[in-house]
Amino acid sequence: MKATVRPLLAAALACTLAACQIPDTTMENGAIKLYGDVVVLHVDGAPEADIASDGGFTVDDKPVAITPADRALLVQYNRSVRNVRKTGMAMGKAGIETAAKAIAAKASSTPDRADAAAKAGAGQLQDLSLGICKDTAAIKAAQDQLATQLAAFKPYASIVSAASVTDCEDDAKS
Repeated sequence: MKATVRPLLAAALACTLAACQIPDTTMENGAIKLYGDVVVLHVDGAPEADIASDGGFTVDDKPVAITPADRALLVQYNRSVRNVRKTGMAMGKAGIETAAKAIAAKASSTPDRADAAAKAGAGQLQDLSLGICKDTAAIKAAQDQLATQLAAFKPYASIVSAASVTDCEDDAKS
């Protein structure tokens, strides 16, 4: 047992000392990451950009001057990414609850209740999935507006595509 625990403790300590940063949420193949309340954008060929929850925008750790309209869009972008995370967590919880209800019903020899629980859970998961798609569409809308009015945002303007939103909706409905 000691032989197994020591390497795990060493790895945990090393990660802590190295200030391991594991994102709370990752979207668009890693181009959008959420760390607490800060959204980090990454695209090849451009420095990382951060969007704070208050709409502050930095590129390569340097603050970018923004207008109040820019700030409002950046706040919307950040909030929408945090909403994706919140909804994803709700989906996980709903999935666990649905599975538990179905297993309990199956174990009590009431397959009709198990089927009903599974159908209700599937409906709830579909609604939550559509919520993620709505938030992804809001990210895209903010991204598109920012690209036209904030020059420093242009390198990040193609992270969320129209196809991403459409694919999300199609997947959620199937």
